[in-house]
Amino acid sequence: MQLQYTTSVKLTLAIALTLLLFGLLSWVIIASQTTQLASTRIKDKSVTTLNQLEEIIRPHLINNDTVGVQFALRDATQDPTITGASLFDVANNLIAQSKQDVEISEETEIFHRQLMVDDAQAGLLKIEINSQSILKKYSYLPLSWALLWIFFSAATIYTTYHYSQQHYRRLRILTNRLPGANDPMADEMLALETRIQPLLSNSRESDALVLGGFYCSMITAYISNRADLNKQLNHENLDLLIENIDLCIDRTIELYGGHRVEGRDDSIGFYIRSTECSKQHTLVCMMAVFSLQQLLKQLSMKLGIDLAIKWAICSDNIPALPTFLHHENLFLLKQSCQAIAPNIERDKIVLRSFEYTGDELSSIARFKKFDDYQYLLEGFSEQRQLLLEKQIAYLVSICL
Repeated sequence: MQLQYTTSVKLTLAIALTLLLFGLLSWVIIASQTTQLASTRIKDKSVTTLNQLEEIIRPHLINNDTVGVQFALRDATQDPTITGASLFDVANNLIAQSKQDVEISEETEIFHRQLMVDDAQAGLLKIEINSQSILKKYSYLPLSWALLWIFFSAATIYTTYHYSQQHYRRLRILTNRLPGANDPMADEMLALETRIQPLLSNSRESDALVLGGFYCSMITAYISNRADLNKQLNHENLDLLIENIDLCIDRTIELYGGHRVEGRDDSIGFYIRSTECSKQHTLVCMMAVFSLQQLLKQLSMKLGIDLAIKWAICSDNIPALPTFLHHENLFLLKQSCQAIAPNIERDKIVLRSFEYTGDELSSIARFKKFDDYQYLLEGFSEQRQLLLEKQIAYLVSICL
């Protein structure tokens, strides 16, 4: 069985592995560079010390001054890194020597140089350098970097997990508020995509449904007081009102995957289609109508105009081809909505459904029987209402 992890865990693991890989590569580079720098420092120290001793000791060798040589070697070993200095004659006999009172360690390195006087070999100069003390100075660099990397990695991993968990919880809450089966899924993005898939319009659906057709829901909004608006508003204000209403409708059906149809002076229509008849489709239609209704209410309040609108929804299977038959069936749905409209009060939404009873529709929203096969929308569940309020707020921000 393949284990499934949430996006927050996957993201945190990816960041952790990236930091680990970065740390290993950086450690190799820094350790290599530090060792190289320490070796260069030891070599430079040996060359500098040998040069200084050679300049000091050569005059004493010419004068056969052993005491002066001994003092020169002793001054050289005052340096903590120089643990010993010795001078040997041509026969490799010890002439003078100075050593620090320390234990000889494996890290001690010996360097030597032939001393020349008047182009003749005069002796052999040797020095012992404690490379460990130099290496220790440079070892603090990779250690400091390692501590910095540990703290940075821990902070990055914690921050990533903390914020990704917040997004995970928000996505789960949003997913649970969407309609659809509440199947457990570890991948919250997949769960969200599964839930919103029915709400998305498929640009290629016509190719797959040429023979089967669509299940369409015609939604018609009737402006009951259109005649009063014509009297109250001048031509300019009336055109502005119609433009705003059209903008609200276009943005709403864009959100729900709807399609405009030609209306009349007192009515506006659009339809939403799906591949099959389902409660999911009906819920999407009800959410679209409710969102548009609330949006137009806020529009009327903003413009200071009384809009008396009533809503009718009728659904049926519509063939995709031939084209004239498709449009003829859409026209029949418009007539069905028109027949229901006179009995509807303002600001009410009525659904005509032959496929589902009132009890069956109660799983998607609260309905009240209006007439035979007709149901009046009373409201939604609390969670779905919260989702609708967010969608309405989004539509208000882009339309008003």
